[in-house]
Amino acid sequence: MKRIVLATVAVIALAFSAQAQDVRFGATAGYLNARGSVKAEGISISASESGFYVGGVADFMVSESFSVQPELLFASIDGSNGLLLPILGKFAISEKFNFQVGPQLVFSLEDTPEDFSSVEFDIAGGIGYDINEDFFIEARYSFQINNSYTGSEDVKVRGNYLTIGMGYKFL
Repeated sequence: MKRIVLATVAVIALAFSAQAQDVRFGATAGYLNARGSVKAEGISISASESGFYVGGVADFMVSESFSVQPELLFASIDGSNGLLLPILGKFAISEKFNFQVGPQLVFSLEDTPEDFSSVEFDIAGGIGYDINEDFFIEARYSFQINNSYTGSEDVKVRGNYLTIGMGYKFL
């Protein structure tokens, strides 16, 4: 699993660096709220927990108003750990503000029960503000589009994530 994640990040980085005019790398961290929901037999149950995330970010400038920002984030919530891999298109709204949208993969680092997937496919969207050339803040929400339950029962298990954080681009 780790090899797949690292290979994916490497391929994406190489593909975009070939097209990008300017590349910046940095670190990001912040607050994470995860909400899980289960729907079965007409009953819906949901719960949320809070934690943190920390990781690396790359920003590949494609044009003056558009860039691609892949991230690799370690997330921890109440003793459960995972990896988030968002690959976002960033659209400049103004000189300081941007809108972000794109896919996100979530990999559980915990033992996965039988009939459940350890990988989530999400759609993420958010906003960002560049405080200056190096520091930024972002808020993002993602929702899972696949079902984590892989068994034969009519059960839907999905998660949503809210992240609010800041980062620093050092290269």
